Amino acid sequence: MTTGPDDRPAAGHGHLRAAHADRERVIAVLKAAFVQGRLTKDELEARVTQTFAAKTYAELSELTADIPPFPLVPPAPVRPAARRPPSTPGRTPAGTPGRTLRRGAHRSVICLITGIALTEGAFLANNGFFLVLAFLAFIAASGFIGYGIIDARQESRSRAQLPAPGSSRPGPGQRPGPGQQPPQPRRP
Repeated sequence: MTTGPDDRPAAGHGHLRAAHADRERVIAVLKAAFVQGRLTKDELEARVTQTFAAKTYAELSELTADIPPFPLVPPAPVRPAARRPPSTPGRTPAGTPGRTLRRGAHRSVICLITGIALTEGAFLANNGFFLVLAFLAFIAASGFIGYGIIDARQESRSRAQLPAPGSSRPGPGQRPGPGQQPPQPRRP
């Protein structure tokens, strides 16, 4: 009997009883072998049935002895988290006033297009209910654009109050910390 890296427990402990987790590992190996074309469907079903009936490590290792060892899941490449500079051309970082305003405008345009389509549908179908829906779509459009403008203003105001990252200067209304110089008033 040959043993692979996954069958190490069977090499020295073949007489020990197998646990449910051991059976699940063997079934995973069998499924992977089936997907790779190493087993037929009938062989897979027969071996899975034998896996459930297996009591010891030795019985489990016999079920995968003719399958070459391979990792069940290839290790994922470890990449450092990509940090995008805050001033990437053509893109606005998340949570900026421009992005909030653009999101509100996008939603508003969708509501306007829906309202126009409903208005045309109301006149073509001679149905007043479509006019009511179109009116609600126009109200939603104005709400989305209003939300975008107000929220963008609030974000720009809150950004103006925060010190820049890495800056040692306090923002407006903040006291300087230990070792920091108070801001000097500007001269005309």
